[in-house]
Amino acid sequence: MGRIADAALTRLATGPADAEGLAGTLACAGVTRAKDPSAALRRAIRDDQRFVVLDDGRLASVAQLLSDVVLTVCISEAAHLRGALDTDGDLAPFADLGATRAVLPLEIQPGDCALVRVADVATGRLEAVRAPSHLPPADDEPALVAAALRRISDAGGRGVRMAAVLCDVAVTHPDAYHVPARPISDALVDAGLEIHLGWVAPVGTRWGVASEREVADLERAVSDHLASDRPSDAAAVQDRLVTLLRMQFPERVPDARRRLARVLARAGRVADGLSVLTGAFGFEDPEDRYEACLLAIRLGDLVSARRWAEEGLARVQEPGQAEVGGCLEDLAGDLDAQATYRTVQEWLPAPDDRIAAAPELAERLVAPRRSYLIGALIEQCFGDLDDPDGVALIGAFHRLGPSGWDVCLAAASVLVGTVADAARQATGAGRHARRSWVQGLLSATPVAAWVTSPAAESDQQHLIIGVAKEAGRWSPLVAVFAGPGDDPGVRDAFFLNDLAEARFRRELLRPIIELGLPLREVPIARAAAMLRAGLARASHDRHVLPAEEYQPVISRIRTLVLDAVPESPLPPAADPHTQTGTDRTSS
Repeated sequence: MGRIADAALTRLATGPADAEGLAGTLACAGVTRAKDPSAALRRAIRDDQRFVVLDDGRLASVAQLLSDVVLTVCISEAAHLRGALDTDGDLAPFADLGATRAVLPLEIQPGDCALVRVADVATGRLEAVRAPSHLPPADDEPALVAAALRRISDAGGRGVRMAAVLCDVAVTHPDAYHVPARPISDALVDAGLEIHLGWVAPVGTRWGVASEREVADLERAVSDHLASDRPSDAAAVQDRLVTLLRMQFPERVPDARRRLARVLARAGRVADGLSVLTGAFGFEDPEDRYEACLLAIRLGDLVSARRWAEEGLARVQEPGQAEVGGCLEDLAGDLDAQATYRTVQEWLPAPDDRIAAAPELAERLVAPRRSYLIGALIEQCFGDLDDPDGVALIGAFHRLGPSGWDVCLAAASVLVGTVADAARQATGAGRHARRSWVQGLLSATPVAAWVTSPAAESDQQHLIIGVAKEAGRWSPLVAVFAGPGDDPGVRDAFFLNDLAEARFRRELLRPIIELGLPLREVPIARAAAMLRAGLARASHDRHVLPAEEYQPVISRIRTLVLDAVPESPLPPAADPHTQTGTDRTSS
């Protein structure tokens, strides 16, 4: 849909066009293969504010019609204090060009008027200058009022978008509002109309519904930009949404602000996203510190992340904050466990010295209180030993008695081949470790799985499996499939750090949904069958998973997922148009 909309916008850069003819042009160019190109075009531009349907039925680009418009706005005390103008009211038409705000020159004072124009259509950057002291009515005011009244009448008396009204005027009066004139709101008030946010309607209109529509439009635009891989555009719109919510629905600002931080990070502006969150710390909301922890980790600032996790936990007061409290506690514990893991990594003796160091090694290998880190240390400890030395080291651990048995159990769960057999023989029938974070390796069980639906322009598909570990944490496996629809192969697969279930849903599933990827839950048996078939296809193609360079992912998949799920044939793929139940429900 994004590709169709972008192509249509390019073809409208020279002027309005008949929708049917434009759809035919796009079909001939191979942009869409839909049986009904006109319907595909309508779906693609539905709710896309970059387009407008003119009064004569033609389709037009808002940017093409309004790029040279000059709009006037009176400077309020609040705008002067912020040093910027938001794109609502008199400047609302510019919001449909992707603009969010205009920076005010220092010389402009409250009560003055500013002239605002588009300085860069591609980025939506606006430029504001001080207006002359006297601003006459525009010659095109009668056409503006007539267009507004006509659209309002066609809408049954409800509010209509100000940008659409101005586009109607621009079509019939190409030079309309190209020179300084009084604010368009003055002309509309004289005609018994008023502007609210991006809408115009008769004076006295109850604007609650319009405000909700504006918020819904902006939220939809953010989702569309993310789905079309335009995170910078999404961040600009989300910033505008935060401003709008601050004026109309302040109770919804915190969630929107946190989403702005996530979108900025998605656009590569992680530090800017972090600044949005730290600037809100004064509100004492633990959610802000939780999100800040995640961005600080992305920036490599583990010290700040650990401190903010502790500060967030101290601010968990209400019952409704229990989930974020659990997330912060899990995150703080994980940061501590990773610090221990790095210490053990640096200490690990040379291969020839490990048997002699077995007593201390046995304690250190299980020191991190997370099973996934213990598994990684076991892999590193035995990874550079040949089989005889590996078996000898297992024997040394076994002779230590209880202090070494947990290491033998962990090795039996993580390793494969001769050394794993020796570890299993050393532990006998034992399946219970003294430490819960070792037991997490022994009792790991796949418990939930999700799959994305391939996009129309891509055959790529993602499978996500949650493997239950100790203390309610899940080990996330992400597998990427690509290839023919009936026989896709695994192109890559990797395990992420273990997460509390709430973090799994917040940090893994939520971003996928925010990107607009359809995500549905599937039975574990089906997920395992997909994984087996995809890995078999990759092996047949002699494809090496890129993740194998930094983690033994094939071995982990076998021990954590495939060995735990009985093998069954892969059922035929369901028709997405007839799915029901959990297969159709987005997480």
